[in-house]
Amino acid sequence: MPSQRPFRLLLALFHGRFFENDDVSPGGGFQTNISQVLGFLLTSGFLVSYLMFPAISQIVNSNRGAHLGWAIRGFQLFSPVYTFAVIGFAAFFEWDMLFPNRRDFLILAVFPIRLRDLFAAQFLALARFLGLLILAVNIFPTVFVALLALSARFHATGLRMVAAEIAATAGVSAFAFLSVAALQGLLINLTPPRLFRRISPWVQMCGMSLMILSLLTYPTYVGLLRHAAETHQLWLWLFPPVWFTGLYDLFAPGAQGLFVSLGAYSLRMLAAAMALFSLTWLAAFRRHYRRTLESEDAPGGVRSLRARNPLVRSRQERAIFAFSGWTLARSRKHRLFLVTYLSVGISLAVNSALDINGGRIVLSQDGTRAFPFLIVFFVISGFRAVYQFPAELPSNWLFRITENSWSEISRGVTRKRVLVSGVAPVLLLLLPIEIALWGPWPAAFRIVFQCAAAALLTELMFWTFDKVPFTCSYFPGRNNLSILFVLFLYGFTIYSSQMAGLESAVERRAWPGVIFFVSAAMLLWLSWRRRPGASAVRFDAAEPVIQTLDLS
Repeated sequence: MPSQRPFRLLLALFHGRFFENDDVSPGGGFQTNISQVLGFLLTSGFLVSYLMFPAISQIVNSNRGAHLGWAIRGFQLFSPVYTFAVIGFAAFFEWDMLFPNRRDFLILAVFPIRLRDLFAAQFLALARFLGLLILAVNIFPTVFVALLALSARFHATGLRMVAAEIAATAGVSAFAFLSVAALQGLLINLTPPRLFRRISPWVQMCGMSLMILSLLTYPTYVGLLRHAAETHQLWLWLFPPVWFTGLYDLFAPGAQGLFVSLGAYSLRMLAAAMALFSLTWLAAFRRHYRRTLESEDAPGGVRSLRARNPLVRSRQERAIFAFSGWTLARSRKHRLFLVTYLSVGISLAVNSALDINGGRIVLSQDGTRAFPFLIVFFVISGFRAVYQFPAELPSNWLFRITENSWSEISRGVTRKRVLVSGVAPVLLLLLPIEIALWGPWPAAFRIVFQCAAAALLTELMFWTFDKVPFTCSYFPGRNNLSILFVLFLYGFTIYSSQMAGLESAVERRAWPGVIFFVSAAMLLWLSWRRRPGASAVRFDAAEPVIQTLDLS
């Protein structure tokens, strides 16, 4: 029908935006990254389900009754937690796509397009994208639950188990997405457009960080679950995945108790999220449309490159140092990438620093020693990774025409930016915690040790870095996420444990400390003073060895 054609065009436009990226090299499509992410989610869901299946089967077949004990309760909690974190992270990551933005309104307002078609097309495109994520996250856990339900001892309750798994994961997925969308709708309608654009990056970063923390700190709070349920602690009513865990009890015949109440509470909160979502999106859509068209972007200030900076000497260093700092301050996508790395580091550091003893949280001495090294490792790794992604690829022409074989200058100033903008702020924020745990003088010694270790790690990670940050294109298909994950896991565990052990040895005896600091000073001095042969800065990623012909 002719009336459906604009809607289909809008749907194709908004759906294609999730899969486009102007920052890659020619021939490197962003679809490769999307496929890798979906494949990683499928693989991780399969591995988790496969590893949990024998333990759950053993617990179920041990005849523990309808409630199956607290061990399986912890396994049941993981599916809603994993689904809630992934879907919530995706919703926050696509924050700008949840609602038509200023660019959409300015471009499409001149065409005879109905607002309801614009709204429906963008929402359906987002639903398709999130549907792929939901399917990738939940397919294998649901299949393994179905296999468990078909086992010899569960013919009678098999359908209820499968229905409970689907209800819990689908319910928490819908709640996560609708809650994020409703939050954006509230902010849009309660704040002026200019204020909304200013606070949106902070809301987005905090939301993504909370989702990562909710998933990766699972080993910590699952150990508190039984004690919290027996004492009816408040946090059970504030953490959505726990609510939807109660749906497993609602599907069990004759079940009663706290988790049945939590399951009923999850349904009420899901209904409230749906109602709030409908109110903020449908009732105020036209009002937001008019306010966005009438608003204007505030002009940004212009800073001078002539300001004195003791960290840089030449004009090339000054330009790269300022450019990288301004990009980090203004580019939302790069800040989100760094926040993701930092959140992963904080989550793993919290898990290592905290132990559960009798339903209570206690500090682990070895874990608290490794805490700052874990976070610093992820900060430096985050900078190393985020520098690979360009800010505005067509705008790197200025560095191209002025570059004159000064890759070592770029590498040196890049390391300075990492130490100034990454390592130093993190260690300063951790200083009060160090003082509270170890005292003033031991904390001061530890900070000096951590600075030296961080400087050495920075030199190691940027030893072969021959780019200007945020100016080089990349091929997203070159890296294998599974191999990188294994290497990354091995690297940060060895680094944090070895550095924590070395720090403990240096504190106990003087001669290991003297050897470490003298060796670190010599290595850093040699690294900073090295003068390799002049080479050109790389602005285009090297093409892969195997190339596709795209004949079809």
